[in-house]
Amino acid sequence: MKYIITAFAIGMITLVFSCKPSNKKETVISNKVDSTRTHLVETEQERLEKRKKWAESARIDSIRLDSVLQEAVRRATMKPDNRFSEQYVAMMPDGSNVDVDISSDFYFTKEHPHLMVRRSLQGPIYINIFSKTGKGFRQVLSFEELGLAYIGDTIFDVNGDHLKDFVVNGYGTSGCCLKGFSNVYLLRPDKRSFTSNFWFINPTFSPKEGMIRGICYGHPGETEMYKYRWNGEAVDTVEYVYYEKNDKDQKTGKLILSNNEPGSNNHKVLRRLIAIPPEYEKIEGYDWFTGIGY
Repeated sequence: MKYIITAFAIGMITLVFSCKPSNKKETVISNKVDSTRTHLVETEQERLEKRKKWAESARIDSIRLDSVLQEAVRRATMKPDNRFSEQYVAMMPDGSNVDVDISSDFYFTKEHPHLMVRRSLQGPIYINIFSKTGKGFRQVLSFEELGLAYIGDTIFDVNGDHLKDFVVNGYGTSGCCLKGFSNVYLLRPDKRSFTSNFWFINPTFSPKEGMIRGICYGHPGETEMYKYRWNGEAVDTVEYVYYEKNDKDQKTGKLILSNNEPGSNNHKVLRRLIAIPPEYEKIEGYDWFTGIGY
C-alpha cells in the first residue's frame, strides 16, 4: 500500500509541475518559473528523503517480523510431539501486536509432519510452512497477503496426483467485477517441499480431470472463460470460450473457442459454437459469464 501511495504522490507531482507556461508573458512570469523550479527541487528532495525513511522503516519492520518467526520456530523446536498447536501475541518495539499461530501435524502426508506458522500484523498476513527434519525445521513455503484480501487457506489434492497441496484463497480489494483468486502450491514427490506459486482468477478445480476452469476478469456477460490442464509442475492452456461479436460490438448469438485470450499475439480461433459446452455450466461464476441476473 505504501508503494501505491508513493507512486500516486510521484504521479501527482509530475502532473502538477509538467505544465509549461505559455510563451506569452514570458518576462512577467520569469520569477514564478524560478520559484516553481525551486519548489520542485525541494519537493523532490523531500520525496527522496521520505522514501529513504520509509525504506529504512520497512527494513526494520521486516527484521522484527523475522525475529517473531524465528521465535515461533524456536518454540516449535521445544515441543516433544509432532502434533501440537499454540496461539500467542508477540509485541513489536513500536507497541503493535502480532498474532501468532503455530501448529504441527501430518497435514500433507502420513510420513512427514509439517509446521505452519501464521503471523497477522495490522492487515498483512504471513504464512510459513516448514518441513521437520532430523536437525529441526526447514522452510519450504512462504506466503504473504493483505489481510483484507485473504479469505482462507485449505489443503487438498488440487491437480489429481494423489498428493495434498496447499491453496490460499482471496478476493481482490479494488476494481470492478468478479475477482476471486487462488494461490496454489503443489506438494512435490519428495512429500516435503512445494512448487512455486500458481495464481488463478475465479478458478474451479477438477482434480479428477487434472483441469482448471474459470472466469476471466471482466464485466458480466462481457468476459471469457478459460480451461487449463496440469502438466507436472506446469500448466498448459487448453482453450478460451467467449461470445462472438460483430463489427458493431454486438453479440451474434454464437461463441468462439480459441487457443488463447482475445487480443493475444498468438490468438487463433479454433471453432465457432452455437451453445456453451456443458462442462463449463457447473463452474463457479458461470452466471457472471452469461450475464444473467446482473
